Amino acid sequence: MTRYLLAVVALMIFVAVGASAQDAMKMPSKGGKVVVIVRHEVKEYASWRKGYDADESNRKSAGFKVWGVYTDVNNPNMVSVIGEFASAAAADAFIKSPKLKETMEHAGVVGMPEVRILSEKQ
Repeated sequence: MTRYLLAVVALMIFVAVGASAQDAMKMPSKGGKVVVIVRHEVKEYASWRKGYDADESNRKSAGFKVWGVYTDVNNPNMVSVIGEFASAAAADAFIKSPKLKETMEHAGVVGMPEVRILSEKQ
């Protein structure tokens, strides 16, 4: 009986976590939202992450809903940030902001970031 209950609880957790991950990865609707992928190398991930975390209010005020932060499996200092903006104009304004450039420099971003602004096509 205990094994059965544990299996049921594990299944419930798996389903709950799976549903959350699916919700987080939904593509934006046609309402003008865009997906943004920012990829760049950093000097040292842990130091970069502190600077990134400290800049959360800037991302929020710009309307950047971050889906996740990822690192390359072969290079932990190659970082990708994926999320969405309400529009391409909002994404562009944030990406070109002097505040973001300053934050990235202080956090240890190496070189120019690669930025992709994507819209969903049916």
